Amino acid sequence: MARHTAARTAVPAARPAGDPAPGSRRALRQQAQGAPAAAPHRALPRGVVRTVRVGVLGAVVAGTGAFTLTQAGGPGTEPALAAVESGTLALRAGETASRSQLAGRQALEADGARTFALVVDGQTRDVTTTAASLGEALAEAGVRLAADDVVSAPLAEPVPAGETVQVGRGAVEHVTEETVEKFTTVEQPDATLPAGERQVVTAGVDGVTTDTYEVRTVDGKEVSRTLLTSVMASAKVDEVVRVGTKEPEPAQAPAAASAAGAAGDGAAAAGPTAQAASGDVRAIGAELAAARGWGADQFQCLDRLWTKESNWDHRAENASSGAYGIPQALPGSKMGTVAADWRTNPVTQITWGLNYIAGRYGTPCGAWGHSQSHNWY
Repeated sequence: MARHTAARTAVPAARPAGDPAPGSRRALRQQAQGAPAAAPHRALPRGVVRTVRVGVLGAVVAGTGAFTLTQAGGPGTEPALAAVESGTLALRAGETASRSQLAGRQALEADGARTFALVVDGQTRDVTTTAASLGEALAEAGVRLAADDVVSAPLAEPVPAGETVQVGRGAVEHVTEETVEKFTTVEQPDATLPAGERQVVTAGVDGVTTDTYEVRTVDGKEVSRTLLTSVMASAKVDEVVRVGTKEPEPAQAPAAASAAGAAGDGAAAAGPTAQAASGDVRAIGAELAAARGWGADQFQCLDRLWTKESNWDHRAENASSGAYGIPQALPGSKMGTVAADWRTNPVTQITWGLNYIAGRYGTPCGAWGHSQSHNWY
């Protein structure tokens, strides 16, 4: 005879009033706090990934809540699920700590955070952030950027995970520099001047230029320099000097203009040397000046000039400058171009003095005019 077995349908037992629904957050919270569970296993909330490695803290995200699995019993027991409120992680029964303190970088990276190395103000540190851009990440890390600071990565781009971001402190200043260009001396030979004598025709002037730059620095090191203005304070002018090349003329005593006559008393005319011996140095000067074609008017200028300089004393010496002799040659050794006896012979001194006047001023009156204007000739 055929046997018929009635199908049995399991009917869920009625849940006492006030009991939370299995798998609800309330039930999970009670379970985490030690409340007895209706069954040894409860289903996880939808969307939650369960960590199955016993004894290791795991963190998952479902919706807006974070969850962690901890070892609730001995080996072989099912890991218990504890709801985490406001980002708090349960490490083990009775111990909790803030998410940033305990979970640290791993918990943030589970939420999509990125970690990068930050080099700023001489220090290097790791920064883990969920900021959408590098600029926001730096602001969250307390880095304040000035207008001239330089960042090694674009601020508007996403955080460069695993890379190094350098922040250089920039500065801008104006620097003024002066450049000096020394003048050079150009010598021009002059056959009208006694050999070795120098006469400045054009005074030399150094060229001076003032430049102003905008200098940019990063962390104290110059990275760029831009010329803003350049002002020429003075233009360079080369010095021009005439250098005498005229060879000295031998000292000669011209014959005296006065004579006793063809049948006279036999007295010989006195030349410059004889006159010098008798002490009449002015007469020597007049005779030697006349030999150059200079008349009485020019000798009058010569007489005034050398009276002022030395009073026609061939041993006169300026104690301060060292100028010597009737023409007050400076130095006196210049007169050695005429003869070696320049210290004692008035004729040598007068000859050199007339050569100097002719070469530099043209005439004694030209030299006297310069002396009156400048107090030297």
